[in-house]
Amino acid sequence: MSNPIIASLRTLRQLHESLLHTAQEIAHRASIYGVASVSLRYLAQKCHCCKQTIINHIKKLIELKILRKTVLWIKGNYCEINTYTFTISWPKGPAHMSNSQNSGQELPHQDRREKKFSLLEEMHLLRQGMKMLNPHSERYQSCLQELARLEALVDAGTNTYTQPCGKPQSPAIHTEDKP
Repeated sequence: MSNPIIASLRTLRQLHESLLHTAQEIAHRASIYGVASVSLRYLAQKCHCCKQTIINHIKKLIELKILRKTVLWIKGNYCEINTYTFTISWPKGPAHMSNSQNSGQELPHQDRREKKFSLLEEMHLLRQGMKMLNPHSERYQSCLQELARLEALVDAGTNTYTQPCGKPQSPAIHTEDKP
């Protein structure tokens, strides 16, 4: 998410050389909301300069209203965490890539799923699962309908033979020579 922030930083004419580099390094560590928690020592190492230079750069970025600094203090004047928030505007991408919040990605119809079991195995698993259901429940009735559908497919499959070219023929046309 740092690319839009960095692109916005590059358009700012008041940032030059090392100051721009420091802002870009902070942007690399920023979340999608433009918030970054990064140590001064780490920034100094990434920018190839000393810690005091980073402190001066951050002060300048705050003066230019590019950054806002939040410090979390713990017992006895000890700074625990420095959090930097970008205050400049940058183009924010959509929450998701569809045209509307109400229309998500269309999922394929359930019948197009990848085949994992043979019809007989599916029927066996369905019967096993039905043993745990109440025969008067709606789910049990829908399982019965699915079982009937699978049985019809098995019956239809035993009445036709498919040649390698994919054309179904009746079993009477396909004969085997018995020795």
